[in-house]
Amino acid sequence: MAIAIAQQLKMRQPGIDTLFAGTEEGLESRIVPSLGFKLETIKIGGLKKVGALRKLRTLFQLPLSFSSSLRIIRRFSPQVVVGVGGYSSGPVVLAACLLRIPTLIIEPNVYPGFANRVLSRFAGRAAVAFEETAGWFGRKAHVTGVPVRSAFFEVPAEGTPGTPPTLLVYGGSRGSHPINKLIVAALPFLSPEQVSIIHQTGPEDYEDVSTRYQDIGFPAEVLPYIDNMPKYFAKADLLLCRAGASTVAEITAAGKPAILIPFPHATDDHQRKNAEALAVRGAAVLVHQESTDGPQLATAIQELATEPERLISMSTESRKLAKPGATNTIVDLMEEIAQ
Repeated sequence: MAIAIAQQLKMRQPGIDTLFAGTEEGLESRIVPSLGFKLETIKIGGLKKVGALRKLRTLFQLPLSFSSSLRIIRRFSPQVVVGVGGYSSGPVVLAACLLRIPTLIIEPNVYPGFANRVLSRFAGRAAVAFEETAGWFGRKAHVTGVPVRSAFFEVPAEGTPGTPPTLLVYGGSRGSHPINKLIVAALPFLSPEQVSIIHQTGPEDYEDVSTRYQDIGFPAEVLPYIDNMPKYFAKADLLLCRAGASTVAEITAAGKPAILIPFPHATDDHQRKNAEALAVRGAAVLVHQESTDGPQLATAIQELATEPERLISMSTESRKLAKPGATNTIVDLMEEIAQ
């Protein structure tokens, strides 16, 4: 998300100088430099759903992370500071507010994260993904959607022609062990005549899951990792996945119907709230990991796989939630407040 914004900004203003602030432990420490952007790090941890020791350590780190943020901002002298919702954005955006530098926070989930709930009092503007999120930020809110790669908007709503319909199962780049277990438990109750399956397992579960498909005699395309997700979205008639903000944004950009299994331990239960936002509009079916077994999941898949008209309706509703111009709109906001 932050990368997409930075790249769009650089396309508009090739000479612009962009600096990322994050942590040494986060993915940004590897991804940001590899894409040619500068990165400064601060020390900050989480406060929600963490042990008492880690919470205490984070509280002790706060003054240091705030002073580090002040030094970074004074040295870089930005025209605008953007927070994308992680814990590291808290001290950086607060430092910018103290220095009277224009600020924008981005909230991709239905229910704002802890950092953005705190920052809502101080930040100048807020870009949100959902209409129902705007109330948290009042007049500061702008419903922009979530920045998504353009390739997802180019995916055809219907998958590769033919029967049975194709189900794409995935759980993020590293896979999801609970989703893998649920699908494997559902296989004996499914038929290849009902549904074709493409399953991205993640590297750790790949061997076990592949063997399980073979033992059951269910032909499927089982992959440890998918590096071109839009290509596999194009093959799919139905998705089965988590409900993180980026995932939901990609689903709606492609206009795909989905069975969403939210990660039950997500901070503030935000994945469930994201899934509910799609389910209530008829774009997805919500399945709870804790209360679902193999036969129940198989039934949910069968009901959708045998109702092509419902899949088309879900696809239509999913596409309605997409915001194709999200990245441009956010960059517009940045330029506006910077002036």
